[in-house]
Amino acid sequence: MFFVGIALLILGLILAIVGGIWGLVQAFAEGTLWGAAYLLIPFAFVIFYMANWSKKQIRKNFFLILVGLILSLSGSAVLGNHINNKFVVDAANIPDNSNISNNSENTTEKTEAIAAISDPFREGINAATKAAELAQVANTQAQWNEVAITWHQALVLMKEVPESHPQYEAAKNRIDLYRNNREIAKKKSEN
Repeated sequence: MFFVGIALLILGLILAIVGGIWGLVQAFAEGTLWGAAYLLIPFAFVIFYMANWSKKQIRKNFFLILVGLILSLSGSAVLGNHINNKFVVDAANIPDNSNISNNSENTTEKTEAIAAISDPFREGINAATKAAELAQVANTQAQWNEVAITWHQALVLMKEVPESHPQYEAAKNRIDLYRNNREIAKKKSEN
């Protein structure tokens, strides 16, 4: 469809340009004033065609321009649809909910990443805030999946808060809340 769109667009532009130039020649043939008006005044060509509509050659030229414009618009529509389809997300590329489960490979990687974080409580709060903000605008399954993943990250971070941390009790209390929020987001991503 891409090449059809290009062909229609180019053919339409050629017809419209040739028709416009031929109309200019016809306008100058009718008189210098008509030619100058056709060339310099926007939409004067409409008045020229209306005033000279009785002449067969003028009507042919008008239809040539009209067909060229229609072909150009059709080609643009085909190209626009082709380009628009290139940016549609394929459902097969969206990660499923199994990506947010606690399998040993993910846990090991997450534990290593969390070890580098200086304050898992603060990072967990930040992740929870982000998840809550994402949930406010989530509409699609992919967006709800992102919300679930973010809640899962916040949950993992809260589990990593050491007992020696001054906010340990608060972190412990938030674990169930974050788990519940993650499950709600998971369910919404499945609908």
